[in-house]
Amino acid sequence: MVNVIVFAPSPDQLGYIGDLLRKLQTDEVRIDAIHHFGSPEILNHLSHYDVIIARGITYRMLCGLYPGKHITHLAFDGIDILSALLECRESFHPGKIGLCIHHEGLEAVLPGLSELCGAELRLYDVIDEQTAYEAVEACRRDGMEAIVSGGTVSNICREQDFPCTYIHIRPATLERAIQEALNAARLINTERTKTNIIRMILDSSDDAVLAVDETGHILEANNQAYQLYGLAFIPGWRGGPVQRLEAGLSFIGSRETPCRDGEEKLTTIGNQSYYVRYKLISGEDSGVGTLITTSAASKILQEEHQIRKSLVRKGPTAKYTFRNIIAVNPEMRKKVEIAKKFSKADSDVLITGETGTGKELFAHSIHSASGRMSQPFVAINCATLPENLLESELFGYEPGSFSGASREGRMGLFELAHRGTIFLDEIGEIPVALQAKLLRVLQEKEIRRIGSSTVIPIDVRVIAATNVNIREQIALGKFRSDLLYRLNALEISIPPLRERPDDVIPLMEGQLRILAAGLGKQVPQLTVEAQELLRRYAWPGNVRELRNICERLVVLSDAADVTVEDLEELHSFSGDVPAQIPAALRDSAFVPASPAKTKAELARELGVSRTTLWRMSKRQEEMKRSK
Repeated sequence: MVNVIVFAPSPDQLGYIGDLLRKLQTDEVRIDAIHHFGSPEILNHLSHYDVIIARGITYRMLCGLYPGKHITHLAFDGIDILSALLECRESFHPGKIGLCIHHEGLEAVLPGLSELCGAELRLYDVIDEQTAYEAVEACRRDGMEAIVSGGTVSNICREQDFPCTYIHIRPATLERAIQEALNAARLINTERTKTNIIRMILDSSDDAVLAVDETGHILEANNQAYQLYGLAFIPGWRGGPVQRLEAGLSFIGSRETPCRDGEEKLTTIGNQSYYVRYKLISGEDSGVGTLITTSAASKILQEEHQIRKSLVRKGPTAKYTFRNIIAVNPEMRKKVEIAKKFSKADSDVLITGETGTGKELFAHSIHSASGRMSQPFVAINCATLPENLLESELFGYEPGSFSGASREGRMGLFELAHRGTIFLDEIGEIPVALQAKLLRVLQEKEIRRIGSSTVIPIDVRVIAATNVNIREQIALGKFRSDLLYRLNALEISIPPLRERPDDVIPLMEGQLRILAAGLGKQVPQLTVEAQELLRRYAWPGNVRELRNICERLVVLSDAADVTVEDLEELHSFSGDVPAQIPAALRDSAFVPASPAKTKAELARELGVSRTTLWRMSKRQEEMKRSK
């Protein structure tokens, strides 16, 4: 309920205002109307009213008494003044009229008003009760024959038997002012409702929550904060500095003890350990404060233990969503939109692209946005295991089915992914013999463990990825065409980083922020020249190489700005960076001979792993033998 009070300009308007308020009053707004003369004690007892409507001296007095309240000015306009002047002329036929009101802005129209009412007009400024008496005395002294004024001067004139005409406010003006006040009352009611909801949300938290402004002064606290920090025993805590509650507390933007958005710190309050988390409260244009959440360390550890137990029961989960994909380049944004559409279907997906382009990130994101998002997401790199181990990993085995097998047997990854998604990374590396078994699993939706005759039905969506040209592999007899057509019901190709240079800097800045936050260091800033060098670089290792460079910059560089010289020192960049890399290297079938370098050094220069380098070498040898 919002309370509104209207100070009627004159007693004869109380009846009209009462009728008007009865029509406008609602269950959310309660409205009272009164009239007074002078400065009664009632003005000091209006704190329970949220909106006040008044005019003239009363309005100015109330603004001084209640600076935080919404006070609507019931102001008369030029028509009201002219009507009063004409009424004064008809009633008293004066040659000189004293206009006793707060005359701000009236000097310019005074000659026109004088001509219209046929009398000499003189302004007397009235801003309070004292100046009202002074104005009447000045009019008498200056030979004014009548006065036109508001309520206070009119009452003084009545006491002193001085001819006076009261300036009435038109009903339309009065109704407009009341309607404005009611709109303010409804807004106040809405804000109170929002505040109450926020208060309920804060109080529903088991943690102590403090909200502070950009200068570190306390705005609000929930019930748990009252108890933890003993706010009931700290007079004037609201509006005071947060360090007054606990010396170890800080806020985002503090010069003495700066903390970052999302930062967590361990502190001791009353001989007990607590985790304190800092979260930026954002406005439309900039940060406006800090939300400080304090949790008992023992409670955090207990929750973490419960989460870990839940994850073990639930099985492997996806780590990333589409929000983790940074895409500025139009072509890359198009790929993201295609992947989002793929997530709504339940067909198998084949993701192609060079090594390090983010194929696994897309796989995680597709699963996280799919109808299987609450089910397991199981990933395996098919290139890391030999054929016999890969088969047992995928399909599982029975106890004692082969030498070294567990006595209890083992569930395969397809079983583990039941009702969820399995991600087969580097699918092109699966041996041809195993491809036939995989094809049968995909077609029949059932698996048979090694050493078992029992068929186990499964419901699994397959997302596969490869950095090799599968169709060339088919031509070489190294990949089954029927398996390709089973896997690529939906296919998406991720462009390499060199084809989307406008993504380089956003990716760099995002990685630098994450890595710097992890090490508690200042985020390095790239100079314009450094950004240009990075955009022109060919990125043979794609996003994986980019992240490695970011890690080196954060770990090794203590400078605030990253220059071209810093990049060249940390990563052997050159001024003439090729816009493309050799087609042979893109096809992952060519490794430049370099007897002076070790394989590790060569892999590092190419921006690929030693495993990938070994596979490239192996393919080159096989191609030579086939010729």
